[in-house]
Amino acid sequence: MSWTVHASESCRHLVLRASSGESLPDALLTKLRDERVSCGWLRASGVLADVEIRAYDAQLGTLGSARRIAGPVQVLALEGAIGLVDGDPSVSLRALIARDTDRGLETIAGEVASARVVALEVLVAALDDLALPRAHDEAAGVWLLRGDGSTAAPDAASRVPRNAPAPAAAPQAWGAALEASERVEHEPPRARPAAAATSAGGAPIPPRPPRAAADLDAPFPEPGDVVEHFAFGRADVVKSDGDRLHLRVHKDGRIREIALEMLRVSRLEDGDEGKRRFKLERRM
Repeated sequence: MSWTVHASESCRHLVLRASSGESLPDALLTKLRDERVSCGWLRASGVLADVEIRAYDAQLGTLGSARRIAGPVQVLALEGAIGLVDGDPSVSLRALIARDTDRGLETIAGEVASARVVALEVLVAALDDLALPRAHDEAAGVWLLRGDGSTAAPDAASRVPRNAPAPAAAPQAWGAALEASERVEHEPPRARPAAAATSAGGAPIPPRPPRAAADLDAPFPEPGDVVEHFAFGRADVVKSDGDRLHLRVHKDGRIREIALEMLRVSRLEDGDEGKRRFKLERRM
């Protein structure tokens, strides 16, 4: 087993208190940039409202669609690694939240895509002598610190001044991270060495079966067609890249990129406007 280790000998601890009405993650990223945090770890707790949260979808091999929880919820634990994306701070907010409902106590875990702060306290451990990039891990399907990243922190002359205004690129970097985490990488996973694939008892573990390839003889949606996606609902096809589609989802207007190798495509009756319609279901 291979591990990558980055040692830090310079650590600051920041205790932050977010004001009511602040928006996550944008307000948090702005504060991290103001405090010149390029690498570290954060932990938080408090109360958030109108939380959009996403959980890992084993079928897709990445995070699933965001689910919105209306009203306030208690944040029992929230944490994530801080790294850099395009030179700006980036963090994944993985949370355990709870609320009391008519059905009893409910706990929900996942990655927070957005939320409104009611009251939140945050402890940040800033590793000032490290500057590690964050990237979408192809094998895991989530955003993590890159093990091969640079360990040299920016020198004092190149750091952003503490009171400098945050550019619009910081929220955009977060948005790009979320969009990329929704994508399913179409390259097959690299085969692991047989010697390493053993259980705790020493018995060999059978290799994971490869993902099914896209059926090239199946009907294929093209730009201008309409699809019914099992998770996103109705969407318009705006671009086609061979085995991948770019969809404009009707319910929120966002552009989503999907891999057809993970889906079963079938034709539906054409719509009233004469457009071709397709149904996109999970490939079982």
